[in-house]
Amino acid sequence: MANNQARVLVALATLATLLVGTLVPYLVREISQRTKREIELRQSKEAADLVTRKLHEAQSALVTTARQAGMAEIANNVLHNVGNVLNSVNVSACLVNSKMRDSKAQGLAKAVQLMNEHAADLGDFLTRDAKGTLLLGYLNKLVAVLAAEQRSIVEELGSLTKSVDHIKDIVATQQSYAGAASVVEAVHIRDLLEEALRMNAGALTRHEVTVVKDFADVPLLWLDKPRVLQILVNLISNATQAMHSVLDRSHHITLRMGVAEHAEGRRLRICVEDNGEGIAPEYLARLFAHGFTTRKQGHGFGLHSCALAATEMGGTLTAHSHGPGQGAAFTLALPLKPVGELP
Repeated sequence: MANNQARVLVALATLATLLVGTLVPYLVREISQRTKREIELRQSKEAADLVTRKLHEAQSALVTTARQAGMAEIANNVLHNVGNVLNSVNVSACLVNSKMRDSKAQGLAKAVQLMNEHAADLGDFLTRDAKGTLLLGYLNKLVAVLAAEQRSIVEELGSLTKSVDHIKDIVATQQSYAGAASVVEAVHIRDLLEEALRMNAGALTRHEVTVVKDFADVPLLWLDKPRVLQILVNLISNATQAMHSVLDRSHHITLRMGVAEHAEGRRLRICVEDNGEGIAPEYLARLFAHGFTTRKQGHGFGLHSCALAATEMGGTLTAHSHGPGQGAAFTLALPLKPVGELP
């Protein structure tokens, strides 16, 4: 019996040694890769901070130049639209920072430290010690947690990149107003609506807004993507803000998308409806005028720039409300140009 126990112990010690021989290099490699990722993320955050500072500097310079050239309206539109996207950038940066601060990587460092403390008797520690016998199971779970954590951070950094790309598109779109030709591309409008919602995700969560989607099947279309996205981001942002002071009911936004028949032909129709504070009848005719706003902290640039963008694309942007306290609906109608036809 004693010989059998001895053989079992020898086998366990051998197995532990083999596991350690495989696990330690893996852990060292994981720590090295984790450290590299943390450095890259820190560098990405520093780069994002630099981009933000440069954007603020560029905004200030743009305002000065625009005023000197008699183009303050264009400058205000750029600042307004970039400001909307910077909210999304800030949300993504905060989420990445939070995930890094609460990272489970500290557990990996503690596990390796514990193994180093028992380097001389690692086999016995892993097979006989109460803490050692739990260590392998803990490490297996930790690997899965770190993998999920990494995927989440990568996805958020992808969202951050999309937001920065949209800022570039905003600048390019404003340049097109100066006379450059509009550039269209093949777009899945459903994806564009989802992107606009993502960019407003922080505000939608903060105001406890439920989004209802009523999307019809629409083919791949030729669209000026930056301009359409600019309009959608503004309309969803405005609808969210319109519910800020509404306390007697839950907050809802309904997004409707489909194809409608018009005298000018079939048109893509996108409607953003809210159950917010509504619009007084005397204000409806002035909503899209430059500088007009019904909000104390508003500037009157957003809807005006959206109406200009819709007109530039051969479409229309209209508003409807039954009055104060009864919500509002904004409808974007654009010529329907399915891919397969000339843009």
